Amino acid sequence: MIQNPYGVLGVSPSATDDEIKKAYRKLAKQYHPDIHPDPAFAEKKMAEINAAYDQILNERQGKTRNTGGYGGYGYGQSEPGQGSTPEMTAVRHYLHYRRYQEAFNVLNRIQERNAEWYYLSAYAHAGVGNRTQALEFARKAVQMDPNNYEYQQLLQQLQYSGTAYETYGRGFEVPRGGINPICMGLCLAKMCCPYC
Repeated sequence: MIQNPYGVLGVSPSATDDEIKKAYRKLAKQYHPDIHPDPAFAEKKMAEINAAYDQILNERQGKTRNTGGYGGYGYGQSEPGQGSTPEMTAVRHYLHYRRYQEAFNVLNRIQERNAEWYYLSAYAHAGVGNRTQALEFARKAVQMDPNNYEYQQLLQQLQYSGTAYETYGRGFEVPRGGINPICMGLCLAKMCCPYC
């Protein structure tokens, strides 16, 4: 938890929600890792800015927000500001806004590959459509922390989505025998002979 989140954003505690949002956006543009001359510094700064912004929003709303899942998948998750480190907080924030490349950039620089790392990596991979890697990382997260409901829920969603695809996909298979020769003959006769 940041001691003075308003100070990080450069606004007073009496600032309106619009003023806070405007200050956040200004800082986000200023410290965006893709345009800042020192990307490593910018990512650390963005992690602090993201955490401060989320802390202010949570305080003002008086409850934990539920956004329905990263990347539109609807999986359960913690809020963007609830990572165990500033880097994890930044990753959650990037995932929340579907900025997968930025999330991958931060994840790839993290040396400690704990359960949260595998969980967030699974989300990022699911977000870009890499279901196989997402499933592998989700399994690893649950293996490392089997009592974490958040990790279990992601794994179940990934497993279910694959099962549903396989189940529904079976209904659209072409019969193995191919097209019936009698039907093919009738179709050709209908095309070639106007009197049939």
